[in-house]
Amino acid sequence: MSFRGDEWIVWGITPPPWLSSGLTLLLTIQAPLVVTEKVKQALIAGKKAGVVFFDFTDAFGRVDRQCLLYKIAKDFGITGKLFLRVASFLTDRFARVKVNGIYGEWLESLFGTLAGTNLGPLLFIMYLHDTPKKSFPKFSDDLISIAVHSDVQLITEELQYAVDKMIDWPQRCGMVLNAVKTKVMLFGDRYSRA
Repeated sequence: MSFRGDEWIVWGITPPPWLSSGLTLLLTIQAPLVVTEKVKQALIAGKKAGVVFFDFTDAFGRVDRQCLLYKIAKDFGITGKLFLRVASFLTDRFARVKVNGIYGEWLESLFGTLAGTNLGPLLFIMYLHDTPKKSFPKFSDDLISIAVHSDVQLITEELQYAVDKMIDWPQRCGMVLNAVKTKVMLFGDRYSRA
């Protein structure tokens, strides 16, 4: 069976890592489409859908590279020369700031997935792979939990469970969940309280 890039999204299948990083952009763009489709299907079925849109503070910049390397080896089984290349890519990195044509001092960069690189977004997705299962879809730094039911109370309980699980994950991985930018929405007939 073969899939075009957009078909990976529709089927909810994680694309294999050998696909080009161009797919990462496609996945990020398609994330709202997946959410919209799930909500639309719920409404057509006469149900309601609750959605939590999670936001992390400086998501790409907070990735602990040592933790990322551990996950790459342990969870993805990447070892040998490929692992050494990825480790080399993530170490001995320096950055500086340019303001009004003036450059700042070079500083060692110890965190983050290296913005502007082709490999950075893929490494970030690998870093997020072990977020709670209730956070779906996982596209780049867009994490969303969806609950579909005819009973608002059951949606509330399911989303609260997802939030509780999501609060624990960033603490273990050095990420910060931005409570101000994390939003909740309920879709459905507002007059029906079933």
